[in-house]
Amino acid sequence: MNALSILRTVASSPLPWVILAGLFVGAAAARASMPTRRRKDPDRARTRKWVVACVLFSIAIVVALLGVFIPGPSKIVDIRLAWAAGIAAVVTFGALRFRKALGIPVLVLLVASAVLLGLFFQSIRAFTGETEIASVRVISVASSSMRLEVSPRTGEPALLTMDGAYFAPIVKVVIFDDLLVFLGARTWYRFEGMTSFDMNLRQGNTDFRFPRPSGISEQLWALFEQNEARIPGVKTVQIEMPSKRAAEFATYGIMVQNDGGVQVVPKSG
Repeated sequence: MNALSILRTVASSPLPWVILAGLFVGAAAARASMPTRRRKDPDRARTRKWVVACVLFSIAIVVALLGVFIPGPSKIVDIRLAWAAGIAAVVTFGALRFRKALGIPVLVLLVASAVLLGLFFQSIRAFTGETEIASVRVISVASSSMRLEVSPRTGEPALLTMDGAYFAPIVKVVIFDDLLVFLGARTWYRFEGMTSFDMNLRQGNTDFRFPRPSGISEQLWALFEQNEARIPGVKTVQIEMPSKRAAEFATYGIMVQNDGGVQVVPKSG
């Protein structure tokens, strides 16, 4: 999962936006409450204080609006988001307004926030990551058949002529529990081959099997399948066949998700 994918995932959640807005609100409140009587030029310091406070508060409003429109208004319905924004504002206000008195507590809070932020990004990488195991290029599409070029991640490409309008990869997967996924485990897979379906989703008679499927061995997959209830950390062992209608000259990626499941997605370019 690259940095751009992580950024898109973060932006699609309202939580980072409300926390960032809370930080700016706290900074604005801290700046507005700063005393200016002891400054050399109190009037100028007071004017500068309110200008900076207004700028910070305006940024908070802009960030809050982005948090509504980018993730979508339907996601801003959880009261916990208001608590997150409030806590971020209070912590920031205390850190900037009472830097000497709250030095150690604020430092502890900052360290805890950094740890929680790291766990947040780790959870994003764990549960939204994916691995491309093959690509499928549609060479031609006829009324009841299609010509495909399948290129697995390892191994030689294969040219296939298949009946039907939909193609589907045959992938055997071992899906692990969420805790193991969070700690870095990825779904194990065995890319067996391809199958096809007609317009009524009836399976055709032109299945293709790789002579040397990529991924884990058949023996290892069978071991997990036969003993999945007795192996700690295994959520399920199953066969995935997600179907996709073939579009002429299109290219698709076959993706295995970190937390289970197989998808066929269009590839740009």
